[in-house]
Amino acid sequence: MNKFEDLFYEFKGKAKDMYGAASKATSEAVDYGKIRYAIKQTEWEIEKTYAKLGEVVYGTKKGATGLEDAIDLAVAEVDLLQEKLAELEARLRAYKNVDKCSACGKENDTDASFCSSCGAKLEKPEATEE
Repeated sequence: MNKFEDLFYEFKGKAKDMYGAASKATSEAVDYGKIRYAIKQTEWEIEKTYAKLGEVVYGTKKGATGLEDAIDLAVAEVDLLQEKLAELEARLRAYKNVDKCSACGKENDTDASFCSSCGAKLEKPEATEE
């Protein structure tokens, strides 16, 4: 090969690497945005369910009967939505490379040993062997 071909293949390799890195960064940004949107949507669903629950409780106080099943269903729905929200927030923290303090809820860098807000020792998840 001549010098021109060497330069061409070197440039082609670098361009391919840059494209791969840009593609990965774009994909991660899209995923991050989707997670944030899903969090907002789940929070909105929780608020709507609380509103439904409030209407049922109000009806009970006004003399309506037989609404215990509706209350149980609304409470179960809120519980499920809160579990979903916790999972989405954990995924978002993984993208941001932060952990949540179990004592105060403040986000800290994953390599921190103590909370920057309250000073509590941060629990580290145990590494699992694959």
